[in-house]
Amino acid sequence: MEDFVAVFGEVPDGACRLQDYEARYHSDTWIQRLLGEGIACAYVIGYQLEVRWWTFCFERRAASNDADQEVWVVEGYDSGGRSWRGVFLYAPTQARWRRAPREYWSAGDGLPARTPRPTDGADWT
Repeated sequence: MEDFVAVFGEVPDGACRLQDYEARYHSDTWIQRLLGEGIACAYVIGYQLEVRWWTFCFERRAASNDADQEVWVVEGYDSGGRSWRGVFLYAPTQARWRRAPREYWSAGDGLPARTPRPTDGADWT
């Protein structure tokens, strides 16, 4: 998951990953509820730099057409009020994330407003 954030997360250099014990006493309620209690998603990680923060929620879907890849829906939120959602493929043997083609998206996944270039970070809306 940290590999995902490094590629798609748009988290600035110097931001530190929040640990569960830090999240429980964080000044922002969103961080306390999302990371501290872990009630929202299967996997959640968060980062902080000074007063700014970023969270990423990961939900695994059924296997892809390729047995060597997993399908994940990832949501990102930040302290500025921005959010995004995307569908990604993860190849565990290569530890590599990539954007999923449109055939992996379902109606509730919220297709991005534009088609991202492969070198783009996350599509903040």
